[in-house]
Amino acid sequence: MEVVSPSPVRYLIGAAIMMVGVVLPLGYMMFRSKRVPSSSSPSSSSFSKQT
Repeated sequence: MEVVSPSPVRYLIGAAIMMVGVVLPLGYMMFRSKRVPSSSSPSSSSFSKQT
């Protein structure tokens, strides 16, 4: 990894961490909330069925 300038590199790293730390759990929670089966079925089965 080549560090040209500390500012943009830090910004990119921070943005990536923020996206992974916010978008991932948020999307996961939304996905689970949206696709919550009535009959307590395993997530893997639901996910497999969707795809």
